[in-house]
Amino acid sequence: MQCALAACNVSKGVHVHARNVSLVNETGGPLDPRIERVLMKMLPRFRRQFPSFRDDVALADVLEEAARRIAKREARIGPIAHLAGYAWVTLRTVATSRLRRGDSRLMERIVPAAEGAALLSTAGATSNTAADVERSVLHREVLAMLTPSERRVCALKAAGFSTQQIARSLRRSPTSVDTLFSRAKAKARRRAAAATS
Repeated sequence: MQCALAACNVSKGVHVHARNVSLVNETGGPLDPRIERVLMKMLPRFRRQFPSFRDDVALADVLEEAARRIAKREARIGPIAHLAGYAWVTLRTVATSRLRRGDSRLMERIVPAAEGAALLSTAGATSNTAADVERSVLHREVLAMLTPSERRVCALKAAGFSTQQIARSLRRSPTSVDTLFSRAKAKARRRAAAATS
C-alpha cells in the first residue's frame, strides 16, 4: 500500500514534503490499513515534537516499528480500544529509543557494511580520543608517584573540601595538609613537564 507522508501539506506551520513511502510489516507485507491511517494522522504532530527526524528513511523506520509493535499487541490481546492514544505513546517510545542510540550504531544500520567501515573510520571520536587516553595514563602515573596521604588529600581537595575540613578529617594540622597538597602538585607538575618534553 502506498501512502503519501503528505502531499505538500502545511499543518500549523509544519511543511511535510511530498514523498511516497511504502510502510511494511515485519514480513514485508502491507501494514494494517487502520494502524497506518492512525499513524499517518499523527505525522504532523510527530514532526513538531521530533524535528530531528528529517530523513524520510529514518521516519519510515520509526513509523514501521511503531506499527509492528501495535500489531503484535493487537494479535496478543485483540483490538485496542483507544488506538490513537496507544499509537501515539508507542510512536513516541520508538522515536525516543532511536534518538538514544549512538551515532555509530545508527550509521551501521543505515550504511552498507562495505561502505560503513570506511565511513566510521573517518568519523571523529567523541570519547576515548588519543588525548583522553594520554591524560588518563598521565593521571595514573602521577597517582602512582604520590604517597597514600598525598593521594587522600588530593582526592578530598578535588571533592571540594577546604584545608581546615581535610585537617579535621585526617586529624592533622592545616599546615601539614597544605604541605602534602603542595608536594603532590609539585610531583604532578614534574611528571607533566617530563611528558611534554
